[in-house]
Order: sequence, then structure tokens, then C-alpha cells
Amino acid sequence: MQLAQDYESIELCSASGTEAEEILGFSGVSPSDRDLHLPVVLRSRSGSGFVLCRSVTAERGGEDPFGSGFEREEHHVIWTSRPQS
Repeated sequence: MQLAQDYESIELCSASGTEAEEILGFSGVSPSDRDLHLPVVLRSRSGSGFVLCRSVTAERGGEDPFGSGFEREEHHVIWTSRPQS
């Protein structure tokens, strides 16, 4: 998997039931630990993929994709999620 710094028209969402099963199966997470993880799907015109997270927060704003911390940029949380367990 390859992560990009810029995505065209990105869509970030929790995986559907079928997608979640595929992501969890691919990751090798044991069945007893699956409820501790959140499968997330990234879709865009420039490429798609998935990530398995413990929690996820999407923010809008800022110019520094790495958050270097030298100068505080304004960010707005647009979505946050974590496993229900």
C-alpha cells in the first residue's frame, strides 16, 4: 500500500460490512481482536486504498501535511470515529 500526501476529491469513510471483513482478513488480526480495530476506506480520483486504525480523525485545513509544529495552523475536525468496544 502506498499513502499519498494529496488526493483528488477524497472520500474517507468507515468500511462497509463486506469491505471490513476483507480488510480485517487481509490484516491478519485475530477474530478476538477485530472489535478493537476500525477499517477505513479511502477513495479518490487519484487512487484508493484502506487503512486499519484504532481510531481516526479527519481534519480540514493547513498547508503542512506532516504537521511539523513550527507554526500552529488552524484545523477543523470534520470526522472522527473509533471502534465501538
